[in-house]
Amino acid sequence: MTFNELPVRIQIHIQSILESSELPDNTDSRNLMADTWERKSSLFKQQANLLNMEIINGIEADDLRGMIVMTYSGSIVSIGPKEKAREVEYASIHLRTDVPKTISIVATELSDDIHIGEAVRFTTGQLKQTSAAYMLAVCDSSIDIEKQKERIREGTIFLTNGFMKINRSIHIDKSSVPEQFTSKSMTRYIAKRYNITAALAKEILDDYSLLIETGMMLGESVPLGRIGRLSLKRKEAQKARIIRHPETGEEITIKAKPAISVPKISFSKYLKEKAGTINEEDTMV
Repeated sequence: MTFNELPVRIQIHIQSILESSELPDNTDSRNLMADTWERKSSLFKQQANLLNMEIINGIEADDLRGMIVMTYSGSIVSIGPKEKAREVEYASIHLRTDVPKTISIVATELSDDIHIGEAVRFTTGQLKQTSAAYMLAVCDSSIDIEKQKERIREGTIFLTNGFMKINRSIHIDKSSVPEQFTSKSMTRYIAKRYNITAALAKEILDDYSLLIETGMMLGESVPLGRIGRLSLKRKEAQKARIIRHPETGEEITIKAKPAISVPKISFSKYLKEKAGTINEEDTMV
């Protein structure tokens, strides 16, 4: 998609970003930004589909369902299902590549109905309104509240990190852009998301890793959530043998190997099916 094919409001936003970015203000840069915008839009639609969320043009403020909003500025707003109040998380991503600027509100309400092309407004909390909504994905009303929360949390984490990965692709000097999925960056992400110190987040993640390692070393099949299970597999001893090189025909001696235990990961059916839906271009930066 080229810059001129985008809605005017998005063109205006992209132009404002270019004015404060390291990219030159020319046609190539505008088209590059347009391409990243299209990729973000496609990623949002894909994730909504995977989570069985419906993309709609608007929703009433008193609708009980949870939802995720993508704004014209490229931010992600997750709005939990209505109980006594709603939980809201706002992630302003823009051209950031490490950790998004986030605002979390434990209890608030929508002050107005949500309409595509208009700001999302809240009654209380640090976030009073967002930029105009570009896409809106809502949970099915037949799904219980806890399941809706789980899907919104999954979608929010995927989209915020996915958008940051796409942002990485438009930096001129990629050597100066911090890696996203490192222990340090993931620790920083968890710390910011749950409003705890980086030291505490690292301690929690280190303890979690140690528990998984300990369970595996004790011969247990350790669950890794929806990823699968980790365990030890006994690899039988191998006798010394002679083989021939497939190209030269030269005889090669393979040394004997003793029986050893090796770590094994069994991916879940859920993860295998989800991975099967990802196109190659979705993983590229």
